[in-house]
Amino acid sequence: MGSSVAPLALVLVLGFSPGVWSLNPDDPNVCSHWESYAVTVQESYAHPFDQIYYTRCTDILNWFKCTRHRISYKTAYRRGVRTMYRRRSQCCPGYFESGDLCVPLCTEECVHGRCVSPDTCQCEPGWGGLDCSSANIANGTDVVRVLRGGC
Repeated sequence: MGSSVAPLALVLVLGFSPGVWSLNPDDPNVCSHWESYAVTVQESYAHPFDQIYYTRCTDILNWFKCTRHRISYKTAYRRGVRTMYRRRSQCCPGYFESGDLCVPLCTEECVHGRCVSPDTCQCEPGWGGLDCSSANIANGTDVVRVLRGGC
């Protein structure tokens, strides 16, 4: 009974741990590192004890029986802590976790575009600038829009 509880407990702990199963380690935006964690285990060891035994001897007061001692060992059990290691996946610098993906992070909002890599916006047609907030003058329709909007 006890041996079937431990694997179930491990599955429950790992199943509810955030980020354990979610990120794909093959994703180019996912980085990983080794982390240590402690596990409580039951371990056996040789426990010494004083074993008393009797031998025949020349002690007439003890009916020719002498008491002797020797150290013997028996198997005992104790709880111990083991350090284990596992590879932990996390988003690389400049990315944040959204569901099971690592999404690029732009410190400025991409007003008319989308964030394609850390602090890099890809602007919609007709827009430019670092945050895609400037109308692109090279496009004829944008010139009209900018000129009419500015009057």
